[in-house]
Amino acid sequence: MSKASWQWLSLAVGLVGFTFGGCAGGAAETHGPATGPTNGETGGDGIPNTVINKTGGDTVSARIGPPGGSLELTAGPRIEIPPGAVSDGEDFVLKLAGKSSAFRNKESEKAVGPIFICAPEVNAPEGRTINVSIPLAAYPQGWGDVAIAYEVSEGEVVGAEDSTRTKWQYERAKLSGGRAVAELSSLTGLRMQFVLTNLEAQ
Repeated sequence: MSKASWQWLSLAVGLVGFTFGGCAGGAAETHGPATGPTNGETGGDGIPNTVINKTGGDTVSARIGPPGGSLELTAGPRIEIPPGAVSDGEDFVLKLAGKSSAFRNKESEKAVGPIFICAPEVNAPEGRTINVSIPLAAYPQGWGDVAIAYEVSEGEVVGAEDSTRTKWQYERAKLSGGRAVAELSSLTGLRMQFVLTNLEAQ
């Protein structure tokens, strides 16, 4: 084979090698990011499709969907929303509320834990309850029969703009797992406070 033929063959082999090497290198460089299901806490319609549990300081908020969830403050209050309480995504807020004098001047009862609010209003589905609780491992001496007091609206105050008259209602609670637990059929979206009964005053 002549020298010119060898030069032509060498050039052809070099071009083939460059072509395959370039293709391989190009393929490696053009791999895109891996994709997969996007089924996380929130579905494509913005409705949470898993149980949501969040904790905060003086306030905490979360969007809770049909699977339910819970909100808890470091000061102790915890709200557990059962599955089925909301049909779509709902934005809930749990926060500490201003102090009230409603329980200060009664010898027969005293407040335990902070006053707090959880909004909006929500009803538990049939056969389930909304559990509201605070830490309480044992009763102080002379006190017992823990209950939860919660505000309910009685309508607008006559002559006062954007003002609502409320009253306090009570539901019995219990000690369970180091907490005082109230099992409610609904939340009013207003203030709540756990109270103890003065056993010596009865």
